[in-house]
Amino acid sequence: MTMDAEFYSRVAERFGGYFSDARSTDVFPDGRPDAVFDELVTALGASHARLLDVGCADGRRVLRTAPAYGAVTGMDLSPSMLECAERYRAEAGLSHVAFELRDAARTGLPDGYVDVVTSRRGPLFAREFARVLRPGGAVVYMGIGEQDARELKETFGRGQDFGSWNGRPLSEEVAQELSDAGLAVTGSQEFRFEEFYHSAGDLDTFLQQVPILDDYDPAADKEAFDRYAAAVTVEQGVRLSRHWFIVQAQKPAAVEPSHA
Repeated sequence: MTMDAEFYSRVAERFGGYFSDARSTDVFPDGRPDAVFDELVTALGASHARLLDVGCADGRRVLRTAPAYGAVTGMDLSPSMLECAERYRAEAGLSHVAFELRDAARTGLPDGYVDVVTSRRGPLFAREFARVLRPGGAVVYMGIGEQDARELKETFGRGQDFGSWNGRPLSEEVAQELSDAGLAVTGSQEFRFEEFYHSAGDLDTFLQQVPILDDYDPAADKEAFDRYAAAVTVEQGVRLSRHWFIVQAQKPAAVEPSHA
């Protein structure tokens, strides 16, 4: 397994899936990104359409949009996450959904196999996404922005995409990668929001369950954690500033031959 797959497997084995029981109050001035993502994906659905969800983790997210499609495949590199996903699928009674162990860089799926490819804070392999899409098919990608948890990462001196705030916006990099793969970018939206954890303990729990600091250790990182918590604690709680984005793209439709 890759390092990411190992991390997610550890989370699945310890917590029973990819979710957090840390208590927080969240403020979404730009809208709730997961809700916007679900609306976009659901709107693309049809009874005959195939959806491929890349980096599906425990599957709970894609199961919310699955009823809009005729067939759904969720793929991930973590066997433990896929076990959780299959359990949630069975509980939901969605027999048209399958969860499979596949590499997003080389899915092994046929050309033009799916109508929609989604990746929610997961991997982006734009050329592979374009290959498996039918002509006219769509990609909906949610990514983590360069400003996400910046103050936390600066305090720790490391973290996911550390230092990316000094370069080109990550949403623009994603759009460029999709465009370079022959897809037409049709939309892009940024989301800035705040999470206020009810206690330092809640934030500590959260950091153990997500890859913001994928090697986070409560004991080894105690000094940096305490320094961060002291600096950002306000009346609403312990603040964590977030930045996500959604980019949409479409594969050009096939051109009918001229019979002039």
